Amino acid sequence: MEQNKIGMSVIGALLAAIVGGAVWALIAITTEYELGIIAWAIGGLAGYAVSYFAGKRTSVTIQIIAVIASVLGILLGKYFIVAYFYNYESFNGMFSSEVFSFFKETFVELFEIMDLVFVAFAVVTAWQLPNKLANKAAAPQQPMSPQ
Repeated sequence: MEQNKIGMSVIGALLAAIVGGAVWALIAITTEYELGIIAWAIGGLAGYAVSYFAGKRTSVTIQIIAVIASVLGILLGKYFIVAYFYNYESFNGMFSSEVFSFFKETFVELFEIMDLVFVAFAVVTAWQLPNKLANKAAAPQQPMSPQ
């Protein structure tokens, strides 16, 4: 049962990372401005997805999966943005070796101080959210009394 919970969490994590990165890239490409708060939202999405796919149960392993997914989603978002603007004039392919080399060469320059702040927020959120959701799901529901 534990392996199934972890396997499903990994699937949820990958989905959250891909969707979160793609949405961030679409917003950045459309507006020509990167909103750091979306990186934070990727952390929330990763934490929620991992918790959901684990059946609202949590463990340190689940939290680590959420953190890795949040960082992966942010990296994918940055990569998609770089790939789009690199290929703006001529489309060489999003996953071409040229784009990947350019991404590696400019990696440090892609992250400014505020980017790192929002990455930290994303990581903390991805770490904390599965626990909070599991605790909320485990709490007994109090029926509302008529007044």
